[in-house]
Amino acid sequence: MTNSDRNELRRRFVKDNSISRMALCYVNSSREKVVVQNEVFLNLPEEEIFKYLDIAKKSLSGNIGDNLLELAFTSSQEQGENYRLLTSLKESGLKNEDLLNLLFDRIIDSYVFEGNFLITVLADNYDVPVKTTDKLKLDESEEVFSYILVSICPVNQTKAGLGYLPAENRMGAREKDWVVGAPDVAFMFPCFSDRQTDTHHVCYYTKDSSEIHDEIIDSVIGCCTKKTATQCREVLKDAVEESFGTENREKIRDTILEIHDNLNCLLEERTAEGEDVSGKILDRDILTEAVKDVVKEEAYVKKIVETCEEAFDKEPPSAQSFVDKKALRSSEGERREKELVKEIVELKQKLDKAEVTSGDGKNDISEEDDLKENEAGRVKILIPTDRAETIKIENIDGMRFVMIPISEEEEPYIKEV
Repeated sequence: MTNSDRNELRRRFVKDNSISRMALCYVNSSREKVVVQNEVFLNLPEEEIFKYLDIAKKSLSGNIGDNLLELAFTSSQEQGENYRLLTSLKESGLKNEDLLNLLFDRIIDSYVFEGNFLITVLADNYDVPVKTTDKLKLDESEEVFSYILVSICPVNQTKAGLGYLPAENRMGAREKDWVVGAPDVAFMFPCFSDRQTDTHHVCYYTKDSSEIHDEIIDSVIGCCTKKTATQCREVLKDAVEESFGTENREKIRDTILEIHDNLNCLLEERTAEGEDVSGKILDRDILTEAVKDVVKEEAYVKKIVETCEEAFDKEPPSAQSFVDKKALRSSEGERREKELVKEIVELKQKLDKAEVTSGDGKNDISEEDDLKENEAGRVKILIPTDRAETIKIENIDGMRFVMIPISEEEEPYIKEV
């Protein structure tokens, strides 16, 4: 699933959409079902429709390869109960209450979370328009992408306080309320890959890319898992620490940033050469090339690369998602700040060396220095005294000229200064 695929779906989450049904289950902290609903989506009040569409958009947000993962089903997993449940839910269009309750129960039993949460399930049928080679849409549709989108959102209690009471038209005490937050976990089945239905994969979203809730992947979806780019970057950090030790934190940080910077430069070079690196996997060759320019010891390079390979579980991230561009931007700012401080120190040293001191708030400059400064850029002309008044200095087109007449009848001699 590419950014283009994801964005195409997100653009559909507007008022005029083809979402057929929506089911939800509100669960309290005791794991009890408080509310269960299942109804035609467009029958909902307009203000509620927009709120649920906002949840749907956020369920397909974030960085692909980090917040948004494409997880695969093996052939044996496609014969399992979880896969059959998801397929049946999609085919039923959420009209089968027993299947919905089975999904809700599996999420409630497995989801590791303390507090109240809301489960929403949307069913949609998207007539995928044909696109020409120049990416212009045509009206005909060759495929209907039918899918379900499941989102799990925390429900938090607001604080009590003062507020406006419209019924009484006054300010008064406002009671606590329960508000649905942004999705913590979500998944779409099947996946939308290259603008086509992909029943061999599921699109999985996690708000926190360092904690992906493997329990949902294992017990609810039943597919293969893999590390996010954030988790893979932690693997690199651990590998560098294991090689150099944890004593010098600054050296470890700088080493990791240089590896990311090298990898980013490698990808930019290949892009400039015409190579499409959007799907480039962080394989052994490119990782070794990025590490060896920073870590000079061959044994350390080998150890870091092998540690990363082993931890990736044969599912390395894409090279682009692995690069921590946020950290690189931050380090660039820090580097510029250090350079500026260094320049200020050097300038101060030069001023001190020139013996420029501060007295009563003004710089004390010696008479000799003042004379040199005043004479800088001046021109001395030796002429007879009686001709002095004929010398003129004029600005012509923004430039200064000395004009010396040869005689009063002749044109002046012009010399640029």
